[in-house]
Amino acid sequence: MHNIQKIKTESLRAQVYAALKEKLMQGTWQEGEKLPSEHEFCAMFGVSRVTIRAALQQLEILGLVETKQGGGTFVKKFSISRNLDTLHPLIMIQQNQDLITVMEYRKIVEKGTIGLAQEKIVPEDFAVLEETYTTMIDETCSIDEFIKADFAFHCHLARISQNSMIIKVFDLLHEILFTAMRDIVHLAGRTGPSFHRKIIDALKKGDKAECETLMEAHIEKNIEVIRGKTN
Repeated sequence: MHNIQKIKTESLRAQVYAALKEKLMQGTWQEGEKLPSEHEFCAMFGVSRVTIRAALQQLEILGLVETKQGGGTFVKKFSISRNLDTLHPLIMIQQNQDLITVMEYRKIVEKGTIGLAQEKIVPEDFAVLEETYTTMIDETCSIDEFIKADFAFHCHLARISQNSMIIKVFDLLHEILFTAMRDIVHLAGRTGPSFHRKIIDALKKGDKAECETLMEAHIEKNIEVIRGKTN
């Protein structure tokens, strides 16, 4: 088939996910190509359909594949970009310097992004941003829910910008940015909501300069935390 080794140890879903992601990065399946069925994957890996389905769902969340109702799972066109290969070593962020690299990138890009977003935001967008904020300040919110809401806030700002290049790059770097955000929250704690509240209010006032200043300060604060953990 595709020379995939059967999984024999623990963390089956994580191992299947990692193996499939690696195959996607290597271009085993071409853009737009239909992946083997769940049944075929079960035979390849020697695991249950539940495990295969969970791994495929995670790949879909990351935007690497898409599932068509009754049609199977297909490789998304942008997922095998050569540009992603050059960034692949950063996908598994393990060192604080890697985090700083990602955050410095975010500080530059997201400051400009929110400036565009301020010019194009509509009432419906505020509802989405407020929803993420409400989730983040909920005391019963789990750490995973918090991280997802935090990421959704920044993701939606990219969408609001209506800049196709910003949106495509955000999608392309989805896993890197999400991994970095997860690690930041574990390092710094739940510091995001206070900045998010101020950013939303600045957007409502239509104050572009304040939005940009707040976003820059928000990300710079995280960089300071990372450097503090390094020293």
